[in-house]
Amino acid sequence: MSLRRSFNKWAYGTRCRNADVARILRPFISGDSILLDAGCGGYGLSTFVSEGSVVGLDIFCPEKRSEGSSFVLGSIAALPFAGRTFSVAASVDVFEHLPSPLRRDAIQQLVEVAKKAIVITFPSGKRARQIDEEFFKSLENTGQPVPDWLSEHLENQYPEVEDILGEIEREASLRGRRISTSVHYSEALAMSKLVRWAALRSRYLYFVGNVVAGFLLPILPKAKADMSYRSIILVEFENE
Repeated sequence: MSLRRSFNKWAYGTRCRNADVARILRPFISGDSILLDAGCGGYGLSTFVSEGSVVGLDIFCPEKRSEGSSFVLGSIAALPFAGRTFSVAASVDVFEHLPSPLRRDAIQQLVEVAKKAIVITFPSGKRARQIDEEFFKSLENTGQPVPDWLSEHLENQYPEVEDILGEIEREASLRGRRISTSVHYSEALAMSKLVRWAALRSRYLYFVGNVVAGFLLPILPKAKADMSYRSIILVEFENE
């Protein structure tokens, strides 16, 4: 495993986004499963999923990709796949980058291409926005550059769990598909604040803190409904 891929797997910044999603997906993935990782970036879920095959999709072609996974250039709002192509479809930290109309399109597309389940995770609502706004102001006040991901977050209204669930239920109903849904959480607010604090102090402190927190993630305080940065929605299709 390359150094870059190892950092992607163990650093807190990527591990807190993907490890919980991979754990939730595990019951739906076997050796012959095909997982769509819509908005995968460089490695995405492929580093965290041990069974089945992963098809990554993004609007930009990444410089580095995981060995054994395939990549398709495209948009989550207009997936270039036939209906029920994938055992499972996942979207990790994509919806906060999309305006509301495109979120509806993305949900419609995910419901269309997934056979067994969908997982959508995103920084959720007012709590996440407040932390990101505070980080943005601190960067500006100290004259530090604002990362692109943060600017894109703040351009749109942050997704709310109830709104996303409502759209999912609507799209499933239109297709005559029965579903069950559950909501999970990742990244405790205290850790979100601590990581941003380290990033403000120095790149070195952020790098070291990122790696240490990533290794300690299994024993760190678990995120709860009212104390989490990110929400995870699991959608299971019934009788299919």
